[in-house]
Amino acid sequence: MENFFVQSEFILEKFQFDENFEIPSVKNINVDSVIDIYEGMRSFFPQHQDSKQKINLAPRLENILDNFDALLLDAFGVLNVGSSLVPGIIKTLEKARQKNITLLVVTNGASYNSSKKRDKLSSLGLEFSNDEIISSREVAEIFLSFNQPKAPLGVLGNGGNYLNISNLNCVELEPDIEMFDKMNSFILLGTLQWDTVWQEILFNSLKSNPRPLFVANPDLVAPQERKFSMEPAYYVSHLIKNGIHLPFWLGKPFPTIFELAITRVNELAGRHIPLSRIGMVGDTLHTDILGANNFGLKSILMTKHGLFKNTNVGVVIKKTNITPDYIVESP
Repeated sequence: MENFFVQSEFILEKFQFDENFEIPSVKNINVDSVIDIYEGMRSFFPQHQDSKQKINLAPRLENILDNFDALLLDAFGVLNVGSSLVPGIIKTLEKARQKNITLLVVTNGASYNSSKKRDKLSSLGLEFSNDEIISSREVAEIFLSFNQPKAPLGVLGNGGNYLNISNLNCVELEPDIEMFDKMNSFILLGTLQWDTVWQEILFNSLKSNPRPLFVANPDLVAPQERKFSMEPAYYVSHLIKNGIHLPFWLGKPFPTIFELAITRVNELAGRHIPLSRIGMVGDTLHTDILGANNFGLKSILMTKHGLFKNTNVGVVIKKTNITPDYIVESP
């Protein structure tokens, strides 16, 4: 991996997939191809591995609540699938609150701020306070407030309020190459309206002049009712494949979001909770489970509703060597 400086605060790392690695088209995306892309990116993901890690099996999350004082909850695949609630989640979270378990939603969704995420969950029947939700967008705002790139920062995929980064000129970009070329750094929040035009402009601008690209959502896909939605990491993988520098990731599985989450959990609980009593509940090995394992949390993979619905999870765990502490089917 070759490094080169853009400015003193940020080093851009050159990374390439294996020469023969091919990224499937959107129409050919399935669970196997998602796993293959994540595995192709493993060299710059957290490296935690524990082949001796024991897996505890339970039919439902509610069966293991007594093992935890706090739960970090992924959104898609754990709380909801698209616009539908995961069956049983309200009942299980009510039981968790009755047991005084601190709850915190930790999501890689960055198009909208945490307040809008709260409103969406509320519309589905899940009630959380503003303090009980942390998004990777919030992590990006905090990180870039303390580690500011050279302005202006070009903002891509913002579906919520103005990006709140103090003392940094943030510019909402339009599909205009001249506008892109005036930016000294970029942040990609989401890809709800992403298309080949946006992709080509970003690629051409970064190819001609390498600059920092911050990616607030490291997810490749998100489960919807009948299909996957394509998330920022999928499009960024194409950039990397075509020679763009390795971006700066701000979300699960990377540690910044977990650092913020643990601080928030202790504030909500009013006490210090040992990491061994905090569970990260997610549906994805490479973001939720790998990130939790790397940070020292207990990892809980939910299999029935998200990425691994109708999939032999044991085969995927063996292939990736990412081992959760617990596997549950449903809430």
